Amino acid sequence: MKSYLPNDIKDENRKIIFDILLQHPELAKVEITEKTAISFVTVSKIVNFFESVGILKATGESREGSGGLGRKRTVYRFVENSYVTIGVQIIGNKITAVLVNLYSQVIDTYSLETEIPFYHEDFSEIFEKIINRMKTKASELNSVVLGIGIGVDGAINTRKKTIRMKTKEYKEQDFYYEEIIRNLTSKVQLPIILENDVNASTVAEFRNLENNGTASTDLVHITLGDGIGAGIIINKKLHRGFNASAGELEYLCFDENYKKDPSSVGWLESKIGIKNLHQTFDLSSDYDIKACIDLISKNLALAITSIISILDIDQIIIGGKTIALFSDAILDHTKKYVEQYTEWSPNISVSYLEHSTALGAAILMLQQEILKVISGSEHNDKDI
Repeated sequence: MKSYLPNDIKDENRKIIFDILLQHPELAKVEITEKTAISFVTVSKIVNFFESVGILKATGESREGSGGLGRKRTVYRFVENSYVTIGVQIIGNKITAVLVNLYSQVIDTYSLETEIPFYHEDFSEIFEKIINRMKTKASELNSVVLGIGIGVDGAINTRKKTIRMKTKEYKEQDFYYEEIIRNLTSKVQLPIILENDVNASTVAEFRNLENNGTASTDLVHITLGDGIGAGIIINKKLHRGFNASAGELEYLCFDENYKKDPSSVGWLESKIGIKNLHQTFDLSSDYDIKACIDLISKNLALAITSIISILDIDQIIIGGKTIALFSDAILDHTKKYVEQYTEWSPNISVSYLEHSTALGAAILMLQQEILKVISGSEHNDKDI
C-alpha cells in the first residue's frame, strides 16, 4: 500500500480546489470548504496562494453567511486567462495554432500553409514565427504562456523515439523526434510536448463532451483522411499503449494474404485512405458515390467492431476529411454495418469540433504545466 507524504496531500488538496474552481468560477473560501473535506485553514492558505500566482482574484463582492447570518464572505473569481498554452496542429501542408485558456477555450487562432515539412530543419523558422505571434496575443491579455503542445499526423514510437511520417513521395519514413523538439525549443524558449494528431484531437473531443455533460469514462475517436487512426480514452485517460502506437488503424488488416512492405501504407489505409478513394471512384458520379460510401462504411464498421468487441467502449466519434465527404451517409451506413456484424448499437456520432488536434495538444500541455503552478514547484512556498 502506498504511503502518502505531506507534499502529496498538499498537492492533492490544491488539485481538488483548482478543479472545484473550474466548475464554480466564483466562490468564497467557506464555500470551497463546504464543497470539500478540506479544513478552512488549509483552504484559506491555498486560495491566498492561488491569488498570489494570479489564478484567483477577489471580486470586491461579498455574500451573507448561511441563512443571512454570520460574517460576510469575500468572493473570489477564477481568472481564466491568467495562464494559457499554445496548441499547434500540423496536418499536410497546413499549420494551425490556437491559444487556449484554463477553461480549455480557444481565445485566438492563426493558420498558414507551407511546403516545409515538420521534420525539416528549416521548419523551426516557421514555427518561431507562429509562436511569436501567439505570444504577442498572450501578452495583450496579460497571460502567462506555460508551453506548447504539437499534434502531428504521424505515428509516434516512444521506445524508438521516432515519428513515422509521409514524405512528398507519399512514402513512409521514420524520423528521430527528440532532436526536432530540441531545435524548436531553443527557438521559442518554452516547454514542448509532441503528440499524435488523433490522440490530441481525442483529448479535445472528450473535453468537449465533458463540457456538454455527455461524456462517459471511455471514448474512441476515429479519423479518416490522408491517414487513418484512432485515439482511445479509458477511464478518462488517454491510452497510448506500449510504444505509444495505440490506435494506429492504418495497419488493421482483414486480408490474410496481405503483406506490407517498408514504404507502403497499411492495409486499411490502402482501402479507405482518401488517396485511394479518389483514385478508385469518380465522386461526381452518383453510382460511384454510393459505392464509395459503402466501401468506407463496411471497413470502418469492421474497425469499430474490432475495437469495441475487445474494449467494450460504447461511445465512438468519427471524423476527418474522408468522413466529411459524405458524413451523414457514412454515419448511417456505418451504424447499420456495426449492428449487422455485432447486433450492438453503440453511440456513434460525427465530429464537428474545429481545430481539435491543436486544441487537444494545448489541453495536454495545460494539464502537465498547470500542476507545476498550483503545486508551487516554481515558488518558494513551504507552508501550504
